[in-house]
Amino acid sequence: MTLLVSPLDSKKIPSQLAAEGGLTSTIYQRPENVSSFEVHASYRKVLEAANFDILLDCVTGDCNTKQSVQTTYGYPKKEMRNRKYNSVNESTIAYLVGWGNHYLSARKKTADNTYYAMIIISDQRQLYSVDVVKVQNMEEGTVTLAPELLEAKIASEGKAILHGLYFETGKDILTDASQPALNAIAIYLKKNSADAYYVVGHTDDTGNVDDNVSLSQNRAKAVIATLLKLDVPASQLAAYGVGPFSPSSTNRSDLGKSQNRRVELVLRIR
Repeated sequence: MTLLVSPLDSKKIPSQLAAEGGLTSTIYQRPENVSSFEVHASYRKVLEAANFDILLDCVTGDCNTKQSVQTTYGYPKKEMRNRKYNSVNESTIAYLVGWGNHYLSARKKTADNTYYAMIIISDQRQLYSVDVVKVQNMEEGTVTLAPELLEAKIASEGKAILHGLYFETGKDILTDASQPALNAIAIYLKKNSADAYYVVGHTDDTGNVDDNVSLSQNRAKAVIATLLKLDVPASQLAAYGVGPFSPSSTNRSDLGKSQNRRVELVLRIR
């Protein structure tokens, strides 16, 4: 699911955030005596009472709701149509996303899951939609499952984010909390010793570009140096850093920046 989030650009168009997980998506029709503002205010109150953090509270005039909702969820992306609602025709979705004049997005983190909520409220035909995505948090330090996850991810996509690696802020020094992930990566690499890989460092877009590229490469080298101590052959790995040039999310939000600061393992054809 794609969420609209702050900040807004110079044309009052929101940023975007992608969330993947179990999706519950429902389209409703409000009673004629209930205004779109009342629906908006009611859901904001419910979200705040449930300890959600509001990512974007947007009405027409405050931000470019109509254009951003239509282009994100309707034409040309057709995100809402791809959800295949039962007994909901094309015109219903067109009226929902084409005239969306109130919008809410929010996030709640628990020990096990992160929940994202999105409400679109249209000024046509009393339509509004409520979407909730449940994202299961990765369990830190899972040695037995991580090699299998790496194998599946690389087999299907040719690369995998190396979750569970932690560096000192602004440095290329791995913390002790990274050891379970490093152990798991070493298990995977030694099992697939006939293959070669790029270890690629990434940063967010904060600060000097050259410094970020250097930091990203040094972090990739630090990962390899530790893996060599775990008996992974040096010939199997090559370190590269691309700094902020290949983001996985927006750099306009703290969450997006945290997703961009990562190290990836990329299958190498040699």
